Amino acid sequence: MSTQNPAGPMGSAGGANGAAAASMGGGRPILSPDYLLAHRVGIPGQKDVIWNPLYDFNAYPSGGVTGNQLAFFANQQGQGTSTAPGVGTNVPKTQFDTNVQAPNQLTLGNEFYAIGSETLFYPGVNNTTNTPFGILPGRSDVPTSIGLFVNDVWEVSNQGFKALKIGTDRFYIQDGPLGLFPPTTRLAVACAVAGNAATNAGGEIAYAAFSGEPYTVVPIYIQTNQLFTVFYTFPTAIALPSGQIARIGERLRGYLIRQAT
Repeated sequence: MSTQNPAGPMGSAGGANGAAAASMGGGRPILSPDYLLAHRVGIPGQKDVIWNPLYDFNAYPSGGVTGNQLAFFANQQGQGTSTAPGVGTNVPKTQFDTNVQAPNQLTLGNEFYAIGSETLFYPGVNNTTNTPFGILPGRSDVPTSIGLFVNDVWEVSNQGFKALKIGTDRFYIQDGPLGLFPPTTRLAVACAVAGNAATNAGGEIAYAAFSGEPYTVVPIYIQTNQLFTVFYTFPTAIALPSGQIARIGERLRGYLIRQAT
C-alpha cells in the first residue's frame, strides 16, 4: 500500500517546508500560521499583488477599421465612447469597457506584471439600446444570413497586426494576425438544428472564437506612470460579412502590484 504526502496550497508537499503541515479529509490543507501571515493584506508599507488583467474595448466598424488602426488604453473611465451592449451611443467608457484610470499609464501606487495578451471579438455586439446584439449564435428563419457569425470571426482572425509599446520606442509584442491571440475563456456549445427544405426556412446555431494556445510574453514589469499602448494595425479597411458593428477588446494578462494602503 502506498502513502502520499498532502500538498499545500502552492503545490509543495506537506511538512515543515510546505505551505500546510497536514491535510484534512478530501485533501484540503490545514493552513499554518506562517502561511496565513504571508498572505495578510492592508499592511502599511507593503504591497498587494493580485491577479488583475488590464482590459479595454473598442467598436469594430461594420465597414472595417477607418484609418487602419485601433488604439487601446488611450481612454480611461469617463472618457471615450462606451461599446458595452445597450448602454447608448453617447456614453463615456465605464468599468464595462476598461479598468484603466489614466490614459496609457498606471496611476500612482500601481504597477503591472504582464505575462500574456488576448484579443476578444464579439460579432454584432454594439452600444445601441434597441439591438445591442445584432447577430446571435442561435437564430431562426435565417436563410439569407447563415454563417455570418462564423464568417465575421474568421475574417477578423485572419487580419490585423498587434503591437505592445512601452515608453517611446520599445516594442514587446509585434505579431499577427489577431487569431494568434485567443481568449482564455469562450462559450461552449452543443446544439441540434432543424430546417424545412420546402419553405427554405430553418434555424442555425453557429458560434466561433479565436482558439489555440494562450499567447504569452516574457514577463514585462510596467511601472507607475510609465507610458504603454496596444494598437492593432490593418492593411486596409475590409467590411465585415454581416454588415454589423462588432466589439473588439484587448486583455493584458497579468498581476497588479499596488500599495496596500
